[in-house]
Amino acid sequence: MKKHIIILITFFTSVILFGQNIEDFKKDFKNASKTEFSKTELNDMFRKYSTLLTPHSDITQLTTSLKNQSILHYPLTEFKETDIYKNNIQALFNSENPNQRLLSYLVIASAGDINYEKSLLEKIKTEKEKGNLIWSGMTLMHLKTTHTTELFDFLIENENFRDTHMIPLYFKLDKDSLRKTAYAKINSEDLKSKILSAQILSITGKNQKTEELLLDAVKNWNYNIKGYAIYSIKELQIGNLKETFIPLLDSTQTRRIAIQALANSPTIEDIDYLKEISQNENSVSEDFLDAFFESKNIANVKYWLKLVTLNKIPKNYYFNINKQPLLFSDELLKDVQKALLETENIEIQKYLIKVLAGRNDKISEEILTTYLDNFDSSVRYWTVDALKGNNTKVILDKLISMLVKPEQRVVSITEILIENKIDTLQTIYNEINKTEKSLDWKRSSIEYLSNFPREEHKEIFLKLLLNEKTDFAVKRDAAMGLANLKDKSSIDKIIDVCEKERINSDYNAQTYLIVLSKIKGNKAKKYIESYKNSDEENVRVLVDELLKEWDK
Repeated sequence: MKKHIIILITFFTSVILFGQNIEDFKKDFKNASKTEFSKTELNDMFRKYSTLLTPHSDITQLTTSLKNQSILHYPLTEFKETDIYKNNIQALFNSENPNQRLLSYLVIASAGDINYEKSLLEKIKTEKEKGNLIWSGMTLMHLKTTHTTELFDFLIENENFRDTHMIPLYFKLDKDSLRKTAYAKINSEDLKSKILSAQILSITGKNQKTEELLLDAVKNWNYNIKGYAIYSIKELQIGNLKETFIPLLDSTQTRRIAIQALANSPTIEDIDYLKEISQNENSVSEDFLDAFFESKNIANVKYWLKLVTLNKIPKNYYFNINKQPLLFSDELLKDVQKALLETENIEIQKYLIKVLAGRNDKISEEILTTYLDNFDSSVRYWTVDALKGNNTKVILDKLISMLVKPEQRVVSITEILIENKIDTLQTIYNEINKTEKSLDWKRSSIEYLSNFPREEHKEIFLKLLLNEKTDFAVKRDAAMGLANLKDKSSIDKIIDVCEKERINSDYNAQTYLIVLSKIKGNKAKKYIESYKNSDEENVRVLVDELLKEWDK
């Protein structure tokens, strides 16, 4: 099978430009202009054309990203030039029917039609339907309006500050306009206005006036909202904070964020003060550790590495390496290596070893090789994981020697062996499948055997495929094993299992469709063709690809 089909197997990937059928959309849009257009009909269009109508919605963006799809920013740009659009959009926009008005806001946003900006600024003041009101504001933001002050007032009135959906869109608007709006609103008597103003300043850049306004807010605002100003100070890396921030460390409402702001300060006096007060006990508290770790100042990350190396940390201290990209920099490599060589803390070892992934210098390779013999299985697991992409004979031989020893093996070994096409270990994996009781090892062993199957494994695969209690991932690997054996006698059984799994969504059928395409045969092809009109876009794209490749 071609490489792009394999990518679909692994990631269920399809890149969709339009996402849904534009010709069908044109028909439905025209019908919406002619009928009463009920709420049910509007909801149907939401469902059918989410990527066309709501590309600016965080929910649509999340859904499509989970499916590895992409959305055009203005997917209806070309539609805007059609007579269908020109002859109907104005009537929909001014309709007495709220469903038609809402549809017009969505279409204008997706078409990028800036001619409606002035009218939409009126709508955010006059629209009576709450849902329509929200979408009229969203449309303005998607159109990149510079009328940020009008939208500021709109957000204060209509945004849920505990579960924000519109503010992320608002923050993408012109930074100069946003800054001017924040300056005008930050001294408002309204608390929400103060909060939003401080949040805006965190993303509009540092200058003297911004610094003065935020520091004044820290001094004078109520403790309930000081944290918003402190956060912006942290993000902008404003310095000379010590005297203003000392009182903030005594309040539970501001202590943690104040420590983070001090750690981001470019002022040496601020950093020295933070180091001094952080070492009053044998272990440094998580508040201070996290602040040093997450700092944008590389010297503070180095200091954090020193602290964890000396084990000046609380029990069960956890950190996420992905929150600190500086750890992966060449500038910090020697400090990371030193920490890994000297620390005896298992928690530090198993998380920090991941930083060496992809490193091939001599010291990094020596550390990785040494860590493969660590007594802790989690450290060994993450060390092997960090070796992905490594195809040296020394490492592969080491991994195989670990695999044969139950006390040393970890499931992350399997992925590297498959990656390097090491196809001679069926006997070992047969034994693992029989003796290891954990689901992780069951998955791992069948994954290996399905990639490099022998005829003797057919019975194992069929038994797992037909057992309703089999884990879904194991079942799909078993089906793939049958596919790699080109076992035509299993087609009916695979179809039966696929039918059960597709009950919730055709999305669950994708692996089985790929399996059938590998086995071939008229029945397999006919079954795959039955998914041509699936509700799932991913599935339709996959089916098209499989059928194109059928005779190649």
